[in-house]
Amino acid sequence: MTDTLFGLTDALPTSGKHMGFVKIPYASNRSSYGILPVPLSIVGGGPGPTVLLLAGVAGDEIDAQIAVGEILRSLEPEAMKGRVIAMPMANFPAAQVGTRLSPLDGLSLNKSFPGDVFGPPTSVIADYIERQLMPVSEIVIDLHSVGRTMNYLSCVTMIDDADPDVQMRRLAVAKAFGGENILRFRSFDYRSTSGAARRNGATRIGTENSGEHTVATFVSGVLRVLAWAGITEAGPEPDSANLLLTHREEDFVYALSDGIFRPIARPGDRVVQGGLAGEIHDVTRPLADPVTVNFSADGIVVCTRSAGQVVRGDCLMHLATEGSKEAVAELAAASTIHWLETRGERISKRRRAKR
Repeated sequence: MTDTLFGLTDALPTSGKHMGFVKIPYASNRSSYGILPVPLSIVGGGPGPTVLLLAGVAGDEIDAQIAVGEILRSLEPEAMKGRVIAMPMANFPAAQVGTRLSPLDGLSLNKSFPGDVFGPPTSVIADYIERQLMPVSEIVIDLHSVGRTMNYLSCVTMIDDADPDVQMRRLAVAKAFGGENILRFRSFDYRSTSGAARRNGATRIGTENSGEHTVATFVSGVLRVLAWAGITEAGPEPDSANLLLTHREEDFVYALSDGIFRPIARPGDRVVQGGLAGEIHDVTRPLADPVTVNFSADGIVVCTRSAGQVVRGDCLMHLATEGSKEAVAELAAASTIHWLETRGERISKRRRAKR
């Protein structure tokens, strides 16, 4: 298969298998007219919904990047109605060196939307995703896995939205993905892939996965969504996921001292208010007792920072609570949605409803 170079405004194919690179302009001392070749692949079978698959938004999350290749290699265009557009190394400069932030401009891609085509490289990548890929996508799946600093309980993630239609669609896609847990956040998502999808009428979910079966979890989850959306004929059987909520300010535990953090609690632990989350050691003063870090609420540990250097303000852990009766009922209602209509059908129905 010959690699294709895609321009910033090129229309993308809807059928067949295509592999190549988006040409992100980048002039350097080494190359006056150079580009950042950000990997982009498409597998499609013609008319139908589009799923945008992102990995490497944080460049140090390796398992997600590997999983995209396994997913794409498993798809056959002639058995599809719709397409998958995939960016396995979305923040390409960061993914090349295995860091969360781009080494070229120090920016996080997931804090750079809506982007700026006249800005630094990370902003140009964000602009391309938001203005070229999001508008043609019905569903966006942003795959995250263990990076250098944080270790999550395996879960599908979504950010709560005040619009009931948007909320129900996110729940429906999260339920279709399956897995062990669905984690709902309350968060300001304007600068993230979630906000970018929201502005373009696409439904976005994320993942946070860890453990020895991380890649397989990504593959089976995405294949379930593709089958649910009618892009493929069949996918793995759905799992029954636990519903978790991170809605309280006290769910987040922060470092208030500098030093080396030693986590005590682990993902999945049930903890109580005042319980020991971990310790911060000042190893320059070995006779001094470590600073203890305690939880401010009861809950389930869903994320912990790895052992290592921290400074005041670093997030060390966060908690979740089990889904309320109302949240569980909302998820059950979303489970009755069996597909997402194409963008054109949704717009037509809304126009008819307004008449």
